[in-house]
Amino acid sequence: MLAIGGAHSLADQVADTMKLAADDVHTLVISGCAHWIAEETPEETLAALTTFLAPYRNEHAAAPRPMPQAT
Repeated sequence: MLAIGGAHSLADQVADTMKLAADDVHTLVISGCAHWIAEETPEETLAALTTFLAPYRNEHAAAPRPMPQAT
């Protein structure tokens, strides 16, 4: 799980909350933003999501895809 907090708002508290429900929580605090992270820092948010999701994308691309079912 990736927990992203804005430095001028909840910061690490986002991750602290997520750790109550998940074991593998990655924490990111983006400077220069508060509550509306994606709107205030879209480039940084996209970069963080791209980096975090890259291993899953590569894993999914290597997995065989099921054949579509005829209807």
